[in-house]
Amino acid sequence: MRIVSLCLTACMLAVPAAAQQFMGEYYTSIQAEDMRNSRGQPLRDFCAIVQQDRANYHRFGIRHDGDQGDPFFTTPEMRARIVGSCYLMSGSEYVAEWVLTGRPRYIWVRIFGVNGVPTTLWVSEGAG
Repeated sequence: MRIVSLCLTACMLAVPAAAQQFMGEYYTSIQAEDMRNSRGQPLRDFCAIVQQDRANYHRFGIRHDGDQGDPFFTTPEMRARIVGSCYLMSGSEYVAEWVLTGRPRYIWVRIFGVNGVPTTLWVSEGAG
């Protein structure tokens, strides 16, 4: 039994856990067009607004001054990952509150992932 336990332990140590890696970043200006979905209904979730911003940029060609491109969210499938993986940086909670009251904001989005697939977006104020 002890040999089996030692073998299992050795096997677990030999396989490294997949760690998230920094993949890229972009700045974007969240404006009124980004605060409504593609059917014109108001969005009430900050991360859904970030997702709509990327749909507007990549699918609809709606680009505001300060919007930067990204190579990650060019497809609907990749944009669908944003809502479940979007987080505000500590100290930037006011950004979501500001946007959810309909006021534009410039944001900075940092993308982390595993094996080239985005898994986490950290969002903060874009102006320094």
